[in-house]
Amino acid sequence: MTTDVDRALAELVEAGAVAAGTTPGEVVDLIVSHARSLDGLERFTGLETLSLIACDVGDYSVLSLLSGLHVLAVENSDLADVSPVAGLPLQVLSLRRNRIRDASAIIALDGLQVLDLTGNPLDPPSRSAAGALEGVLVTLDDPALADVNVDLADAGVPLVGYRVGDEVWGCSTGLGLTAHPEAGHVVTSLEDLEAVARGDRDAGDLLGVRTDDAQEDT
Repeated sequence: MTTDVDRALAELVEAGAVAAGTTPGEVVDLIVSHARSLDGLERFTGLETLSLIACDVGDYSVLSLLSGLHVLAVENSDLADVSPVAGLPLQVLSLRRNRIRDASAIIALDGLQVLDLTGNPLDPPSRSAAGALEGVLVTLDDPALADVNVDLADAGVPLVGYRVGDEVWGCSTGLGLTAHPEAGHVVTSLEDLEAVARGDRDAGDLLGVRTDDAQEDT
């Protein structure tokens, strides 16, 4: 049976990024998108850079086995528990637009140079600790937006807000609202996001997606 990770390797071969016949252990850079499982990722023992885009796998514990990983990006996914990466030699960690509340396990990483936690429902201790890091380029949401993201998470809505300049944007995390959470981000407002958190507005309506879009096969 072909796994989501096998599909990612096949896409690399098709794009000419790696040669046909390359074994998982020989792959240095990998992009996995729209995955519902990371089964088989443990075979990619030579990975130095990994991107997980628009995934909905629940269990990310396999990341702890990638002992050579230096750059990790997990974006528009359902990542909530960051403890699996606590022992990795990461230098760049981009965890934009996920479901992370407690980031303490990664804030203490030795050798970290870049940390992006925007678009997450971070708890106040994590925001404070990340903001106090020295020698690390840290990007966080402003307090008002961070509070709204917490409200959305508390309401069980797979939606987060983030800023681009002065604009507030909204997007989904994981595959619960749409099959392509990496696309279709919308300009919105703190007020509209708060309305979704209160249940006064539908998240799919805000994003312009149908509820049955999430049922389509990616």
